[in-house]
Order: sequence, then structure tokens, then C-alpha cells
Amino acid sequence: MKFYFCGGASEVGASCYLVNIDGKNILLDCGIRMSSGKDNLPDFQLIQENGGVDVILISHAHMDHIGALPIISRIYPDAKIYMTHAAKDLTRVLLYDSLKIMEREAEIPAYAEIHVREMLNRIICHTPGHTFSPFLDSDLKVTFYSAGHIAGAASIYIVGNEGSFFYSGDFSRFRQNTIEGASIPKLRPDVAFFESTYGDKLHANREVEESRLVEKIGSVVKNGGKVLIPAFALGRAQEIILILKKAINKGMIDTKVYVDGMVKDICRIYKLNPNYLRQNLAKKIFKGGEIFFDDNVMPVDRPEMREDIIKEPCVIVSSSGMLTGGPSQWYAEKLAGDEKNLIAITGYQDEESPGKKAFGAYEKDDDKKLKLADKEIPIKCAVDKFGLSAHADMSEILSLANILHPKKVFLIHGDPDTINFLGKEIQKDIKTDVYVPQNGDVQEIDIQNPRKQLKRKPYPSMKMEEALNEGNIEKLWRFVFDRIGADAALSVEDIGGIWGCIEDTDALKDLLNNSVYFQPDKKMMFLYHPVSEEELKIEEDEGPMEVNKMLSLVDEYFSRETGLYKKGARFDEKIALLYFDFPDIAKDRYSHLFKEFEERTGWKVEINDNINTSAINDVIYKLMPNVSINKVSYKGADKLVSVKIDGEIGNIEEVKDKFYNETGLKLNINGKDVSVDTIRVVDTGADKLEQNEALKIIDEAFKDLLHKPYKKSIKTANGIKYIELSFISKVVGERYKEKIDELIKKTGWTIVVGSGCNQIEVINIAKRVFGEMGVKLKKNPSVYLDDMTVGISIDGDVDDELIKKISDKLYDMTGLRLR
Repeated sequence: MKFYFCGGASEVGASCYLVNIDGKNILLDCGIRMSSGKDNLPDFQLIQENGGVDVILISHAHMDHIGALPIISRIYPDAKIYMTHAAKDLTRVLLYDSLKIMEREAEIPAYAEIHVREMLNRIICHTPGHTFSPFLDSDLKVTFYSAGHIAGAASIYIVGNEGSFFYSGDFSRFRQNTIEGASIPKLRPDVAFFESTYGDKLHANREVEESRLVEKIGSVVKNGGKVLIPAFALGRAQEIILILKKAINKGMIDTKVYVDGMVKDICRIYKLNPNYLRQNLAKKIFKGGEIFFDDNVMPVDRPEMREDIIKEPCVIVSSSGMLTGGPSQWYAEKLAGDEKNLIAITGYQDEESPGKKAFGAYEKDDDKKLKLADKEIPIKCAVDKFGLSAHADMSEILSLANILHPKKVFLIHGDPDTINFLGKEIQKDIKTDVYVPQNGDVQEIDIQNPRKQLKRKPYPSMKMEEALNEGNIEKLWRFVFDRIGADAALSVEDIGGIWGCIEDTDALKDLLNNSVYFQPDKKMMFLYHPVSEEELKIEEDEGPMEVNKMLSLVDEYFSRETGLYKKGARFDEKIALLYFDFPDIAKDRYSHLFKEFEERTGWKVEINDNINTSAINDVIYKLMPNVSINKVSYKGADKLVSVKIDGEIGNIEEVKDKFYNETGLKLNINGKDVSVDTIRVVDTGADKLEQNEALKIIDEAFKDLLHKPYKKSIKTANGIKYIELSFISKVVGERYKEKIDELIKKTGWTIVVGSGCNQIEVINIAKRVFGEMGVKLKKNPSVYLDDMTVGISIDGDVDDELIKKISDKLYDMTGLRLR
């Protein structure tokens, strides 16, 4: 294999890598540099001098990966271009917008509209997970894998006779609001290219950063200010819109949000590609719903609207993300001079960009000026940065390198210092050769013993000649269900190949999305499963919706963000049981959705009144991130949460208000906590043994029993000393009432069972019991003290009989049952 680095080596921008494998020249991406101070094109001479291009593979549609694509495609018109469906739609929008910018700026354009149009006609789309052969005369195989980052982004895997090669592209394993994180299996590459943008950093907690952004916006708007969020039109802007929509719906901010620039066009393309988005968004789109815009989030349709927008407090989300152009420059100029306003930086900033310089000037408190083109604007407004990156950080890159364990690693798409740091970290973890290429470098790698690849058995084919449609798709479903199984995750191309005569994969995708026989995978919506026979059964009589269908619909109406953590049903009464973190808040906030749900399903909604006590801690830590929290106690009868902290909070009343708005509970910080249960102790009237002797007798009494007190305490109440025995739970302790009565007589001490629960031990036992029963959990169990239950999230399907068996065993060991 031979590699030519035409751009994107030891830099962020102009990604362009030529790979020669099995005698074929494959170009990976062809982008531009976004900095105006440099030549913005890759080194095309290096390509021409080394045999040109046979095929082009594109990872995703950001301009630093596709901006020069019309140029190279015009030079090599026979080279087919491969990318995902979403990437093609986004590429079209970005390149046509680039044409407008070049025309507006009166520069000699790098390419013309005809070059973009002809280039688009050469694109062939493939679904992530589907393996294809780009050459008729070669055994080379290519597979895209979902890379996270933005809609349609893909990592690229090439397998040939000379070896195997992995190109990460830009990737992120973090699940964003719009898309799922990267889904890359355990491949076996000989050589791998890894992006290194944030290879020397660990990202801040995403939820904390989102909360910080929302809180800052709320404060600015409340004080009469305006917020400008310059955002990359593709990816980041959509994330921010959904963050703001959620905050508005939760009552955390009260403002209008205006969306300007190319952001509006990208939102439209996201809606056209629901299979590349998260399940909750895709399902909304399938039903004809709107995912970005509503009464509070509105597009700026006409430039003349802008003057009116900035007259009132509001939030503006606009491209460009680095303030290098677009409407964001206009807004920045208008808003920078008012100290009540905020410019919120949420993405990567090139060293020479106005966004980078503005934040640097504000941070250093020196030359507070915003330089836009030929203007210098004094900065009086606040400028803050929020970590919402869609790139992998150091831990994610190291994790992927460890999973793939390539023989040779090339680090690209990062600045030199970052790459050097990351290279050393990789070599600490795995035995591999790490290369740090420079633009213009050529590197030849001879793989003596290429790694063996896992081979998937081809799917059987029906070899049908008739067109697939709504009338005969049941025949396809029956074949797939019987011959391949309901667990198979199939791409559109796979399903077309199984049927036997499908060329229009877009039409097939629409047919599958609207069919009752196939459903998209929950995490990779571009792949499909045949539904089970049970799911196809439709009740003949008109009446309430079938229970499983109803429960499935619950997830569409109430995502985890609404606070729903559990659902159930009382079948005979046709009642849907919904468990929210904070039921009073849910009843008030979602009353209209409950009514709509009842009308649609025929089931009555019943909200469980118990508060999820684990969620209380989550809210407290979010609202008080900079103090040490020593104790949190909840008094259900008083709807009061008491918190003991170390440290000072300057805005206690504001924290209390926010806590009440999110939970419906009062908050007491460092106040006097009154115990909910007061122990009433009476003197036994007998002579007490010496306390150590009494404790020794207690130990002896329990030594051969299943449960032993993990803690024995000497306490005083009403002037009387007594012994408190703490078991794993009070329920367990009360099982030994007779034994404790005997010990009271034997020792002369009043002995009571403590009301606490050893939550850590309960969790450990629950994990052990599930493991022994062969059931895998997605995450650690949660303990709910209000009803003494354990909440779990199971990875896969488990029958009810086994769950009951586990619940009974857990109750025997801990006194808590499964929810």
C-alpha cells in the first residue's frame, strides 16, 4: 500500500489522502482550508504525478472534506464518487452555497455551477454497514460505518489483497441530540488513519456544558440582553436548536430563538434523511412532524427581519460558526457593543478566525476588539465558550485504537503538538508503529502478512423479477423472517439483494419506512429488522390499542428527557402506568400529551405519585456543580429536600427556584434537618450487660444466619441508651424480630432495627444475581427508597418468568423487589 498526503496532515483543513492499494488509486475526501491566510486547496499536483484518481470515497459533508470535490471530479470525470445518502444531500447544499459566496465576493471562482452539477451526477450512495465493490476488475471491498459527528458521516474500511485499511474520518462516540454516536465494529485493519483534532484533550461533560449554556442564556435574556450563537450550519446548529427547544419546553428559558443563514437549509436536509437521525426524531418525521421549528424557534426568512429581531431580548443561531462570514457577522457587529449581550462560542475556531480572536481578547481582558473583515468593533458584551464538540477526544481516539489494534497508525487532522502528544499515548497502549505525516509526504507500507478478515455469509436471494411494492412486501417479510431471522439488521441494499431486482434504493427506503413488516433499528435507523409475527397481529374488534403497541407509543410521546423512567400497564383495566422522576411536574407540563395519548390509544393514563429519589441527586449536582455535597435527604410528606454542603453559593434563592421548577420540591440548603422518624425508646427495666459484651452476644447470635447486621451502633434517645442494628434494609432486619426479642431479654438492652438501606450493597447483589442468571444489564441498577425497589435496564429480551425468579431472589437477599 502507498499513501500520499495531499492535505489534512498536521493541520485541520483540506483533508485529502490518496491511497494506492491493489494497483488502484483511491482518494479519501477532497476538502478546502477554511483559513483565508493560506492556499485553500490540497496539493493536486501530487495526485497528478502519481497516477490520478480511480475512485473517490467521502467521509462526510463538511467543507474541509468536500470543498474541492468539484475540481478533482472535473479533472477525473471517470472516477465514481461514493458516500452515504445524507452526505450527498448535504454536499449539494454546501457546494451550491459555496458558489453563491464566490459570486458575492467577486473572486475568480474555483469551480462553476456546471462542475458541481456534473460532480453530483457521479455520486453513488451506500448505506453504512453495506459492503460494496467499487471496481469490476478488482477484489477490493469497501464498507462505510456510521461515524457519529454529523448526519451521514462515515468511517471507511477498505479490504484488498495487499491488506486492510481504516480511515476514521471525523468521528464521535458520543450520542448527540440529533444523531447516535459512532458504530464501528471490531475490525481488523493493517493500517489506520485516525483524526486527531482533540487528541490531547478530554471533553467536558456534555450535559454540564449544555446546562451551562442554557443557564447563561436564561440569565442574559432575563436581564434584557440578546444572545448570538455563531454555529456551523451543518451539525452544530441543529444540536443547539434542539438544546434550546428542550430548555424552552421545560420552562428553563423564556425567549424566542431565531435561525439564520444556511442553517435553515441544513435543517431541511436533516428532515429529508430521518434514517440518519436518532429514533425519536425519525419517528416524528415519519408522522409528518416538525423537529426543529415551532412557535418559539423560527427561521429568518428575509434579511429585513434582522433589524426587528435585535430590538428585543432573544437568541440568534446563525452561520458562520467562526464569524468568518454569513449573517453571524452582521449580528456580531450589532450586538458586541452592549454589555448585556452574549456571544456564545460552541465549536472549533481556527487560529486566525474572528471567533477565536474575540474569545481570546475577552479572556485576556486586553485588546477587546472584534475584527470583522476590514472593521474593528469594540467588544463590550460577554464572550463565552461552551464545549459541544462533535469530534472524538483523546479517550475516544485511544479507545478506538485499542479496539482496532492496527499494525500501523497514521495520525492526521490535527495540529502538530496535539498529534505528537496523541502518538505517545497510543504507543503506551498498543504495540504499533505511529506515523506523523506532513503534507506532501509519500509513505509506502508493505504488509507481509495481512490480517485475516471476518467473512460474512451472503444472504439468500429470492431472485424475484417482479417489482417490490406494498402488495407483495409481505412475501419479502416472510422470506427474511423465516430464512434470516428477526434479529438481522439489514441495509436497504441487503434487502434489495434479497428480493433480487431492485435498483432504486431511495424508493425501497420509503417503502420500508412506511411498511408494517419492517422497522428501523433503534440505534442505526438506516438498518432494518423484519418485525415479529406477534407485532403484526392486529385486533379485529375496535377498541383499545394492543398493549405492546401502546407501550411502544409511550416512548414516542415521552422520551427520557421528559423524566419518564418506567412504564407499565394494568391490562384488564386498560390503564397505562407511567413513572416520572417528578410526577407533579409531569402532570402539569404534559397534561395535553396525556389527553392526546388517551384519545389515540384508548388507554387511560395513570401517573405513579412516587418521586424518583435518584433523580433528585442528579438535579442537585447539576445546579450546584462547584460545591461539595455531603448529605441529601428527602421528606416526602413535606415535599422537602434538605442538602448539606461545604462551600458558598452566592445565588441560593435562584438555585431554590430552579430546583422547584424542575422538581416541584422545596430545597433547604444547610438548614436544620428534622428526622422524619423519631425513635421511641423505653427502658427495659433489666440490668444491662456491658455494651461490648452485648455486641459480642449479638454477633454470635447472627453468625450462622443468612443476613447479618453490617453495622451496630450505640445511640441515645430520650436519655436512654439503645443498640441500633443496621441490616441491608429495614425489611430484612424486621424478619429477625423474634431473634431480636430474645437478644433484648438476654442483654438487657433495647435493640431496634435501623431504617436505613445499604444501597451500594443492594446494587452489588443485584448485579451479581443478574450475572448468575445470565442476564446482561445496560447500566448499573438504581435503588428507589420511596417504594423500596430496584430499577434495572436489561440489554436484550428476557422472559417474565425469569424476571420474577430474579425479583424473588433479590427480595430474599435484600428486602427490595424489582420495579
